[in-house]
Amino acid sequence: MLEPAGRERLALAMFDDVIAAARSTRWPVLVITDSRAIAARARVAGVGALVVPARGTRDAARHGARRAARDGAEAVLIVPADVPLLRTADLRRIATAGRHAAVVVVPDRERSGTNALYVRPPERIAPRFGHGSFAAHRAAAGGDGRVVTIARLALDVDTPADLAALRRARRHARGRTRVALVRD
Repeated sequence: MLEPAGRERLALAMFDDVIAAARSTRWPVLVITDSRAIAARARVAGVGALVVPARGTRDAARHGARRAARDGAEAVLIVPADVPLLRTADLRRIATAGRHAAVVVVPDRERSGTNALYVRPPERIAPRFGHGSFAAHRAAAGGDGRVVTIARLALDVDTPADLAALRRARRHARGRTRVALVRD
């Protein structure tokens, strides 16, 4: 639905907006990527970055959880960069739920995928992302898990239908994403 330049503009805008929301928490933020350019962009935005030869979100999340555990983190909150309606308050809500549950899973719109995952300690369960990850995370968490549904965080942009939903919700998108949508 987008030309390559428009797709790149939107992806970078969503990334920037997710980073801005995460930075606003004042928690340590670490971007896991296989791109040196994205890592540089993250560092310019004031967050840490780790370049790894990851094969998708699942692999990147596992690298990030291992790194966080090695660095002494008590928990991780994993969020992909394609959730354009994310707000800082959403991240705080997930972390608050994490005070009462070792695993907090935030589903996507279809309740098939996972759009945020809180895990305490960081390597308690292996992160899974993509189709079926919501059920997989719930099963792995067992009685220590909690589901938190957040409407803004339910929208990720993976398909043409997701992009159409984002365009309808454009006024709720963060600044850079909204600008990118207007340009396309």
